[in-house]
Amino acid sequence: MSTRTNASNASNTQPTLYTHAKRRFADAWLTPGVRQATQLLLILTLFAGSAMGQTDVGNIYCDTAVEDGVDVVFGALAGLGLPATMVFVGRSGLSYMRASGNPNQQNEARRDLILSLVGLGVVVLAIVAPELITKFGDNVGFGFSDCVTPF
Repeated sequence: MSTRTNASNASNTQPTLYTHAKRRFADAWLTPGVRQATQLLLILTLFAGSAMGQTDVGNIYCDTAVEDGVDVVFGALAGLGLPATMVFVGRSGLSYMRASGNPNQQNEARRDLILSLVGLGVVVLAIVAPELITKFGDNVGFGFSDCVTPF
């Protein structure tokens, strides 16, 4: 008798699991985040068609405000980011030297130094990344237009 009850329970749990999963999927689909992500994906798919026909990615941006914007952003990143990072590294180094054995001040200065060096890494990576992506793209078979490479 216990075998029959287990078989009947197994047959009863199958539809409830399916209906539960179906209900959870419908609830997830109705959340605003999923809707917005789907709409964004559809818009990107719609507008990426003109860019997909290009031999060099970024040709459609040549002689436009986008090209000027890329130059301005990367110029500001290199011109302001590196000196600012060096100032913060120097300041945190001085505060570490002035801590004079106080563990709280040393830990705060060490934390500031680590965050400054992480910022330096982000700035350097942002400057080097377009060149790395271009070299990778050349090996794979696509290239970037010269007007969207910053340096």
